[in-house]
Amino acid sequence: MTDNNTMEQLRSFAICGLGGIGKTELAVEYAYTRREFFDAIFWLSADDVQILTANFAQIAQQLGLEDDAQDLAASRDVVNGWLSQPLRKSNEPDTPENEVPWLIIFDNVDNLDVLSDFWPKTGRGSVLVTSRDPVAKHNIFTANGIALPPLTNIESQTLMERLTLTKADASQREALSAIVEKLGGLPLAINQMSSIFRELRLNLPDFTDPENARSLATVWALDRLSPKTRALLQVICLLDPDDIPEELLVDKSSEIELSDYPKDRGEYFRARAELLSSSLIQQNVEHQKLKLHRLVQDATKSMMNEGQLFEAFRTAIRLVISAWPFQSLKEHHSIARFSKCEIIFPSVLRLKNGLEPFITGPSNFALDIRVAQLFNDTGWYMFERGLPEELEPFCNLALVIGEKLGINSNEEIMRTIRESHSFLGISTVETNEHDLSLFHKRMWLDMLLERESAPGVPIEDYELGYAYNEIGVAYGNDQRLEAAAQAFIRSIEIFQELPDYEDTMLGWPEPNLGFIYWMQGKLKDAERVLIEILDIHAAAWGVDDTKSFKYVPLQADIFSEANNGRTGKILYGMGNVLQDMGLFDDSLNFHRRCFLQFKKTLGTNHHRTGDICHKMAGHCMRQVLLADFVRVYLNQALKIFSGRQHLINELARTTFKKGALFRLVGDNSKAEETMARAYELRRQLMPRDVRPLTELTEKDFDMLVAFWSR
Repeated sequence: MTDNNTMEQLRSFAICGLGGIGKTELAVEYAYTRREFFDAIFWLSADDVQILTANFAQIAQQLGLEDDAQDLAASRDVVNGWLSQPLRKSNEPDTPENEVPWLIIFDNVDNLDVLSDFWPKTGRGSVLVTSRDPVAKHNIFTANGIALPPLTNIESQTLMERLTLTKADASQREALSAIVEKLGGLPLAINQMSSIFRELRLNLPDFTDPENARSLATVWALDRLSPKTRALLQVICLLDPDDIPEELLVDKSSEIELSDYPKDRGEYFRARAELLSSSLIQQNVEHQKLKLHRLVQDATKSMMNEGQLFEAFRTAIRLVISAWPFQSLKEHHSIARFSKCEIIFPSVLRLKNGLEPFITGPSNFALDIRVAQLFNDTGWYMFERGLPEELEPFCNLALVIGEKLGINSNEEIMRTIRESHSFLGISTVETNEHDLSLFHKRMWLDMLLERESAPGVPIEDYELGYAYNEIGVAYGNDQRLEAAAQAFIRSIEIFQELPDYEDTMLGWPEPNLGFIYWMQGKLKDAERVLIEILDIHAAAWGVDDTKSFKYVPLQADIFSEANNGRTGKILYGMGNVLQDMGLFDDSLNFHRRCFLQFKKTLGTNHHRTGDICHKMAGHCMRQVLLADFVRVYLNQALKIFSGRQHLINELARTTFKKGALFRLVGDNSKAEETMARAYELRRQLMPRDVRPLTELTEKDFDMLVAFWSR
């Protein structure tokens, strides 16, 4: 990459080579020595999509693009937008003086597919990739690169002499050559061997002893670690190698299964000191985190037999479970735990990936329902961070654990299985997998209805009310409107009979009931229940939300700030009802308020913000003179929907709407082209519907999306 702070086009370079060859160190050196050419440098561990997504959310906050990056997918899109147009001041022109030269380093990219959603789409910066995959230097992302070769025998000898502060004489030269030959020309291995040489005050011939050269694990001298240090390393190697919070590892004596694992702070500090002095781990003192090289990680795993590996996994799982901030059903959608989850999530992900083959396949690993509970809750955390598609791997694995332990077992196992079904049912609505959602929600509800507090006495609790609400959602998306309405009414009845009932509990079923009444044409009933829940929200969270009902001119600043509130979905429904009543100005006011609510609470890149942008475009299209505003809304919606495969339903609908706009303004060529694109998207979703485009209406495209988005 040329050192030039005029970023006219994206420049990229890949450093490839074996593990331990020095790729990361070379990237560090480049970033350090070229730092004067970049105003922003981002270092990202890039071997997993979920971790990269979380890192992009942190970048969004560091750059001041978002105050609170709750939706990780939206934050990723925000950062990608900034990378394409990196302005110091967003309200000033795009000039060289206002442009920020940036460098992103994607470290440890062993699966190039991981980069697809994170690679900058246009120019304006520099990207450096490190990877063990030689294909990385010439692929769809990078056109230039280098494969670092191992050090030659002579280079390896010279490096080892420098690191050991010795000079081999003629009689020792053969021994030195034999040593470095076994190390494969890997600088990391040579450095580690030199550390052992210095610590043990050995001479070169000692290293040629076959007993000292069994494997790469011997290079790291793992077999000579003290038992407590080895046990600590065995647990560490199962966690995220780049980001291990020390709070997971210390003061957890009651959670430990490994007999040699450090039981108190003193033992932990001594074991950690031995790992540090042996150069097996690195420590970030400021953030109290540890890091180890992947070669050390692999070597440690290879030294454990199956029994030792399972024991280490069980200890690691218990340590993580003791630190993970679990959330109850009533606490869902609270953001209070996000910061704690961000710290621990990478290690939960590594544990899930490591355990999955033993859970799904034949093995002697003892299943534990607490592992399923951890995976369920982690999946839900992914859902709450705007990544519903990432919930499924966690909760599906939790479901496997629960079912293997026995579906008719104790209440704790049954509750965990229900939780898996509930989370999968809720998340698949957001990914437009409505048949799958109905299946999981039906399983959830059926299991709840089997419970009895006494023979013939069913249990009616908060979870049952919640489940009836969710089965109503599934029925609504399956066009079983009367069944949906009855489910929502039943949900309301159950909530209202609870001893700890609060009106705000109706915030789940009552807005949904309003939408169903609207779709049934029962507009007065819809208006009644939506106004009722609006009043409940105002009483609970402040009457300032009523300010949003004042008329706001349609041409007002489209992306201005709004008062905080939680009533966006209800306002959306009210706008729909009033529109069907023919009260277009009142409908506009409610939809405008919904837009401001979603923009404030969810951000401009959330898919629900895309829904209301689509709706606002419809209002603008009634006034052809406001075509420019229609384009702003539609383009924002298309930007949101285009970035995520599971939003293809919404993308098809809004693409059709944009085609209608072109037709409205007389651009028939673009109208035909755009509507044809929408038609093809719809055919992917509904291949059995062979009607031609000319027979389709906007309602046909509306039916592609969830009922609360219509």
